[in-house]
Amino acid sequence: MDVIGIFDEITGPVLTSGDVAERTGCSRDTARRKLAQLERQGLVESRETAGRIVYWRSGDTDATSIDPTDPIFVDRPTFSSGSGDLSSRVDELLYGSDA
Repeated sequence: MDVIGIFDEITGPVLTSGDVAERTGCSRDTARRKLAQLERQGLVESRETAGRIVYWRSGDTDATSIDPTDPIFVDRPTFSSGSGDLSSRVDELLYGSDA
């Protein structure tokens, strides 16, 4: 049973024992035992949330981490006015000096 491969088949970063059972044709208990074995081996991690245990591959990239070499952060234009605090002039800047 290639449970690790199921992570590539599902949409999203986590799976449940139900996902494993559905894709392998085994029982949920068998799927839970296999996932627990993979967790002991350090290949997956788990967390209980809303009464369910979700599993993810160990070492998967943290979704909140930032790669400063990502093209979205390189040569990005700035929109600075060059002025300091403009909050006192926001109406004038948005609507003109007649506002």
